[in-house]
Amino acid sequence: MAKADLHVHSKYSEHPSEWFLQKLGAGESYTDPETVYLMAKERGMTFVTITDHNEIEGSLLLAQKYPDAFPGVETTTYFPEDGCKVHLLIYGLDHKQFDRIQKIRRNIYDLREYVIDRKLAHSVAHGTYSVNRKLTYSHLERLAVLFDVFEGINGARNRTSNLTWLNYLNNLTREAIGELAKRYGITPQRKDSHKKGFTGGSDDHAAINIARTYTFAAGKTIEDFLANLQERQSIADGRVNDFQSLVFSIYKTAHEFSTSKGKRLISSIPLTNFMDLIFGERRVSLKDRFDLALLKADPSNNYQRSIAELVEEINANKISSIEENLDLLYDRIADIVDEVLVNLIDTSLTDMKEGDPFTILGKISSALPGLFLLVPFFSSFRHLNSNQQLLKKLNAKTPTQPTRKILWFTDTLNDLNGPSVTLKQLGWQFYHKKLDVRIVSSLLPDEITDDLPPTIINLPSISTFPLPYYSTYTMKVPSLLKSLKAIQDFEPDEIFISTPGPVGFFGILAAKLLSIPMVGIYHTDYTAELSEITTDDSSLKMVEASTKWFYTIMDEIRVPTQSYIDILAERGLDPKKMKVFPRQIDHDVFSFRPPNGQDDLKLKLPEGLNLLYAGRVSKDKNLEFLVDLYQELRKTCSNINLIVAGDGPYLNEMKETLGGNRRVVFTGRLPYLKLPCVYSQADFFVFPSTTDTYGMVVLEAQSCELPTIVSNVGGPQDIIIDGETGFVLPALKLKPWVEKIIQLDELVKGDAEKYHTMRKRARQHATAISGWEVVMKDLLRLELPVLDSQQAD
Repeated sequence: MAKADLHVHSKYSEHPSEWFLQKLGAGESYTDPETVYLMAKERGMTFVTITDHNEIEGSLLLAQKYPDAFPGVETTTYFPEDGCKVHLLIYGLDHKQFDRIQKIRRNIYDLREYVIDRKLAHSVAHGTYSVNRKLTYSHLERLAVLFDVFEGINGARNRTSNLTWLNYLNNLTREAIGELAKRYGITPQRKDSHKKGFTGGSDDHAAINIARTYTFAAGKTIEDFLANLQERQSIADGRVNDFQSLVFSIYKTAHEFSTSKGKRLISSIPLTNFMDLIFGERRVSLKDRFDLALLKADPSNNYQRSIAELVEEINANKISSIEENLDLLYDRIADIVDEVLVNLIDTSLTDMKEGDPFTILGKISSALPGLFLLVPFFSSFRHLNSNQQLLKKLNAKTPTQPTRKILWFTDTLNDLNGPSVTLKQLGWQFYHKKLDVRIVSSLLPDEITDDLPPTIINLPSISTFPLPYYSTYTMKVPSLLKSLKAIQDFEPDEIFISTPGPVGFFGILAAKLLSIPMVGIYHTDYTAELSEITTDDSSLKMVEASTKWFYTIMDEIRVPTQSYIDILAERGLDPKKMKVFPRQIDHDVFSFRPPNGQDDLKLKLPEGLNLLYAGRVSKDKNLEFLVDLYQELRKTCSNINLIVAGDGPYLNEMKETLGGNRRVVFTGRLPYLKLPCVYSQADFFVFPSTTDTYGMVVLEAQSCELPTIVSNVGGPQDIIIDGETGFVLPALKLKPWVEKIIQLDELVKGDAEKYHTMRKRARQHATAISGWEVVMKDLLRLELPVLDSQQAD
């Protein structure tokens, strides 16, 4: 079997399609044809060709010089109906045929007839890549009828793009081609045109991956090899691309562009001044050592020092070519970008506290050269994933569809709040059910505990800062490039985002770069909560504006209850985007479970009516109202006990106000599995919050047969049945709350059967409105796999 890389570029190629190189004004490639030939032969290729964009000179030079080289071209052709561009690889042509192709390539139908009539071997290049953003599923269907040979592995596209296209083509049937031919009025080349042939090519532009992807076909001569190609007797093999390799191809091409112009790329960026040491063959000179020493001379400039160390390390480890240093180069550039970002974040936070916006703008301006290093990474990520929606449609048409994969981003995972509890529970369910759903967060070493699901993707953090007004919450800023590297192999189909913090914003960036949908989960009304803590109007407006922007850019918004959908619609969010977010708890864990062992938490309280509050102990939960309520109740009911389970910034003040009363117990923060035992020792759950969008503790309480009392503002009112599983009372009005609790005290004492019925009804309601199956079908749109009990353990 003979081998040939059937998609390679040289310096004769036309202008680039990659955005960054276009903006620089660079060419598509600066590789000499002789370099292509020597690298291909060194890497085991039997035959060699060059396929420059709409140019044939480079390949003709090789064909004239070497008997095992043949001409080739990557021709840009168009669907005349709408101008959609397609690239067709054509082999074995002469200059006269090339000139003719140049004249007719504006019409893909004319070009197809010409290459068939002249018996020119050809292959449709990177079929799912939209060259000018006009490619649709109908274009792919027409290509499937028009042509019989396709590039099965393109070394510049990622694994998903290649495999999805291969899967679609391999599953075509005679009937399917017949139906498409009739629909589009196109005559197939053969009676069995559903059987496709495949080629492979590196699509290399920078002399990095030449002959890493190639085509196998029988043939001792070029003529035999190309004939077998035409007869669909060829297969593709070799590597596929990732965004790291593409980035360094762009860097190398940019370096070669600057070298060809006799100037440095961008003199204000120190790294670009040493491109020839990184991508070229030159070793460090005496002048280079002096320049590097100057970069390291300023101990306060970590950015410049990191660049100098990178250049020295690359040269110390340089073997024969840059591809052997890609991982090292990626990690070091990631460190450099992190240094710039950390310095920018830390100084900006300080300047914000001092109220100096002009200094902040100056710091951002000085950081721009370092942040410029990110541009090729982002443009490469976007370039490789620009066809995600098209791939999704292709997958839907194949009999064996891949499992839907989801990444779920959150800034809070091990904190005392509803979102953390929800996400940990879901993470364990994803793990037990063997689903391709991963929770993504950024956790410090001391935050990684045994109760976290093992499938969590933990993004490395580069900076931390406390959340204003919530001193117990620490925000972590993820490393941009290292985090992209951490998620690239997962190849998600959709991204869920729970929090508008640094990790949440990274989730937005990832979704945009991957060109996939975003679903925002509205767990918390930050504006309402903050209004209970501060009267600073500017802070409230800023939080409301940023939160609104965050959720406005989502493709879909999941909100805990219908009441909150109505509230958010009034505040400007699109009601068409919003749907109810179903919740899930483990009803086996959250059930009536009074203490009956040494490990259980037995509360020491005098006999009486036990009221329980559980959750974050913070003013935004309307706990000042709860204090007033309890004090008012005690004036007429001496037997009322109050249990406060949780921790938070209001805890000490609450203890000072209610301290010394033997009928008030503060448990502090409790392990999750001990909560049912506490719920089971109460008579009623009291939750006066007016800012909660849902209230997971209200659901947990009902699941433990505990009737609940909630306010008529916010989401919790939607998850109880007023008068059956609990009561909805006017917010911030003491009298109706006092009267109702006094009535309930009499109910417990005088009508045990009715009270018992209310407890059982609470449990029934909780199990009916929540559960894993609800989340699976409604939120994730996944089919629940059937597992035996051993698999689920």
